[in-house]
Amino acid sequence: MNSRKLAAALFLSTLVVGLPALAGPEHDHDPASANFDQYVPGAAALEGRIIAPCCWTQTIDIHGSPISTELRQEIRRRLTAGESADAIEKSLVERFGPKVLAVPPGSRLGSAGILLGLGMLGAGVGAVVLLRRWQRRSAPLPLGATPAAAGAPNDAELDARVDAELSRLDGE
Repeated sequence: MNSRKLAAALFLSTLVVGLPALAGPEHDHDPASANFDQYVPGAAALEGRIIAPCCWTQTIDIHGSPISTELRQEIRRRLTAGESADAIEKSLVERFGPKVLAVPPGSRLGSAGILLGLGMLGAGVGAVVLLRRWQRRSAPLPLGATPAAAGAPNDAELDARVDAELSRLDGE
């Protein structure tokens, strides 16, 4: 077996073995996670605002713990039954405390996000202005024009100035 075929075989075997790990928990064949494939209006937004009460580090939309899965199922079931997202959030706060909210009420995180967004917008506008200025300054010469005609010194003048400056520096 030549090295090219061996490399291809290794790549394919790695790909086949690694695919289930790349699929993530939402694509497992676990019956408990099967109902997450169905779209429930408002579920994703609410799940992104609730912290997993097992470790308090990630929101339940990305956390893979059993309690996060149970809470996601509960949220989807209650939303499907017609309960509002605000009522569900309020009941979760009553059950787990205000720590369950990813962004507690009165937090300055929202205003920091707005300021960061405005800063990024300003940086983008500044970059566009600088880019346009750079493009105008480095605009190509019109057809038939020479750099000397555009105000740049010709080679003889430049050589003479460089030689004069070098001579002056050697004399010091």
